[in-house]
Amino acid sequence: MDSREHVAESGAANPMPLTTQHERAVSPAADVRDARDDAWRATAFQGQKRRLISLPRVIAALLIVSSLFFAFSGGMLFQRVFITPDAAASTPEAPAAFGRAWEVIHTRYVDTAAIDDQRMLDAAIGAMVDTLGDEGHTRYQTAEQAQAERESLSGEYSGVGIQVEQRDDGIVVVAPIDNSPAMEAGMQTGDIIVGVDGASIRGQSIDDVIGIIRGPEGSRVVLEVERASEEETLFFDLIRRRITVSAVSWTMIDDENALIRLSQFSSGAGNDVAAALDAARNAGATGIVLDLRNNPGGYVNEAIQIGSMFVPEGSTIFQTQVRDGSRTPHVASAQPAHIGDMPLVVLINEGSASSAEIVSGAVKANNPNATVIGETTFGTGTVLNSFPLGDGSSLLLGTELWLTPVGAFIREHGVRPDVLVALKTGQSPHLPGPDHEAPEPGTLNDHQLEWAIHILASDQAGSDYPSRGTPPGRSH
Repeated sequence: MDSREHVAESGAANPMPLTTQHERAVSPAADVRDARDDAWRATAFQGQKRRLISLPRVIAALLIVSSLFFAFSGGMLFQRVFITPDAAASTPEAPAAFGRAWEVIHTRYVDTAAIDDQRMLDAAIGAMVDTLGDEGHTRYQTAEQAQAERESLSGEYSGVGIQVEQRDDGIVVVAPIDNSPAMEAGMQTGDIIVGVDGASIRGQSIDDVIGIIRGPEGSRVVLEVERASEEETLFFDLIRRRITVSAVSWTMIDDENALIRLSQFSSGAGNDVAAALDAARNAGATGIVLDLRNNPGGYVNEAIQIGSMFVPEGSTIFQTQVRDGSRTPHVASAQPAHIGDMPLVVLINEGSASSAEIVSGAVKANNPNATVIGETTFGTGTVLNSFPLGDGSSLLLGTELWLTPVGAFIREHGVRPDVLVALKTGQSPHLPGPDHEAPEPGTLNDHQLEWAIHILASDQAGSDYPSRGTPPGRSH
């Protein structure tokens, strides 16, 4: 615990541990060395009409030049394009045993109707990725799964509105999306999805589960979840609808302070936060609450832009570390809209992940007029690189780790707030209304936000020792 970290309530929730590493072994293909097979194979393929997918082509496809880095399922998304090194110069040749196994299956297996090139290819690449042990992060996506991912990143899709992560204990809800069927039904961060429409999903990949949960707008889906605070599983009967994620909203919360809520770091979020910051200042705000609770992350260029609004220019926002251990700092740039010397409180919880952790970590390290309060964040720290494979499928490969400005790893640890305070039972984050007007006193039903207002009202933002007293004059 650093000198600025305090427990505001003895009942504050403990940080949720995050472990994502699994080891799975994949048996190598047997090396069949039969001279009769060699002689027979030379003629067997002359008239073969089945289209075979060669292994060298598969490996080459892994190195397509275009790439994206993303965050919605446990990584971060960079908007940039780069050229990879030539495959022949940088990667080993495909194992001969693999190619041999592929050929033997096609030439000798008795049930030719059972041979499905695409299924074998999907299984082979998926098994290679599984051996890396980065389950839920590094993974192979079929063409259908990759399309679903692109749909999510567009900010609009048909589903129930939850962001999920694959952990040791299964498919875990990172955060329900604001105003979604899942949020309205009461699904919570930390819920473990164990069944969909009466069928168990244990052991299935995160992409498979996402594909099952999504469906046509207006259709019904029943999710079965386990919740740590409940002895029995819970069932949520949901109607899928078009999910359009509106990333930024704001409102005055009293005569002097404004709340800016950022639900995800989608494309354009930086410009929207800048507009909200200017609007709040014009409305008379002299203090800001930036709400990053249940924010699962998004584009890192948006995180850099937004972080640059709340820390001094030139400050390190975060660092990346590549496989050789070298690190690169990413620094704040000048922004037309900036917090300046205004007091700031940042709200985080266990649903704050990835880019939300970048911004909260940057503020905690660099802004002397800010206090971060709430609960320890999710702990996402992998930069994923998406390599299209040429047939619609893609390989999502962990290529970098990211760290806070002071060099602390976020993966499996998260960002700890300066003041630990939890919502009370039955409470949920307050959502700004469309009119931007302050809510009636005592109606927030949001203990963390009440604490933020208390810190701003008592001029303690940035203080080494924020008051531990109960926020006066507000609901508990």
